[in-house]
Amino acid sequence: MALRIKQIVGLAVTAAGIQISMAQSAVLRPLSTDRPDATESPYTVDKQHFQFELEVASATRNGGDESYALGELNMKYGFGINSDLQVVLPIHEHVAGGAEGFGDMQIRLKHNLWGNDGGDTALAIMPFLQIPTGSDGISSDVFDGGIIVPLAIKGAKGWGYGFQVEADLVSDEKGDGHHFSFLASATAAHAITESVGCFGEIMGIAGEGAEATKEAYFNSGLTWAAEENLQFDGGVRVGLTDESEDFTPFFGVSAKF
Repeated sequence: MALRIKQIVGLAVTAAGIQISMAQSAVLRPLSTDRPDATESPYTVDKQHFQFELEVASATRNGGDESYALGELNMKYGFGINSDLQVVLPIHEHVAGGAEGFGDMQIRLKHNLWGNDGGDTALAIMPFLQIPTGSDGISSDVFDGGIIVPLAIKGAKGWGYGFQVEADLVSDEKGDGHHFSFLASATAAHAITESVGCFGEIMGIAGEGAEATKEAYFNSGLTWAAEENLQFDGGVRVGLTDESEDFTPFFGVSAKF
């Protein structure tokens, strides 16, 4: 009888150890989103988990023109330890001039090169393809694409920094070919409380060819972690050059499951 009791206790301890090991392996990374700033996160969604990031609404004023967007949804799925697949769906856009409807869909693949589960820095590479699924007057009507390289650096005293370079091949507005467009950004974020944070960001966009433009923006806003894997955000994008859009307030929500 004593031997049988010892065997039962041993099996129970082994089972408890397995459960603890499984619970530890199921611990998710902290929620890291590609919004609300323009600088993308180098961290990927945990394997076999989903993450949804929604820009609920934004409104843009540019001179006398006004446009708005409702429900730009980025759906993510972690299919590998360091990789996730993303589908970005602009649900409804209204541009100056009256055209409105569904926007062009993007398919993005993010692969973390280092720092996904620890360390002071993290780097990722993210190629994407834009598919002309949008409504008339909204869609570019051709396939575009590009590659994004985001870097994160953990600073002291609650500070975090992000940097990004991006190269895109985009269609000409006249529809007679493509040209390159380049984006660079730098952001700094700081924790105000355990659940509230703020950020400030500088972003520049430069194109080449006959339709080349030079845009610059200052972006700023707040984030609120309502729960461990639920975050709300809001902020504003302010144009700094004549070719930039003047003013865009926005708010959104992100969740991981």
